[in-house]
Amino acid sequence: MKSWKLMFYRNFLLFLLFLFASNAPATEYEIKAEVVEIDTQNNLVKYLEKVTFNSDEISFKANKLIVNQNNEQIDASGSPIEVSFAERGEKINGQADRLQIIQNTLFLRDNVIIFRQGNEIKTQELKIILKKND
Repeated sequence: MKSWKLMFYRNFLLFLLFLFASNAPATEYEIKAEVVEIDTQNNLVKYLEKVTFNSDEISFKANKLIVNQNNEQIDASGSPIEVSFAERGEKINGQADRLQIIQNTLFLRDNVIIFRQGNEIKTQELKIILKKND
């Protein structure tokens, strides 16, 4: 009986995720996690434990990621988040404790370290425009 309930809830969550995705703007990314929680009241999807995010512009690994379906804002936290993104064809790697993506702008916050062209850049906040807004 327990396994039947678990299968039902997993399928129900996948259905809700599909429903949210079909109503969302055409943002192309893939998110994987051990646990997914859907908050229909606040229109949030929470990804927990071993989270990976991949898109054309950026990829990262985090402990927790929240997608606000109302405005497509992404908030992630980790200790640290491992991030990789491209700038003018160059792949840049780094890490931070917090990450936000708001309207195609990447914000890295708290203990940010970026590795670029053999250099190490350390700061508390970094803003990167991933692509021009329409």
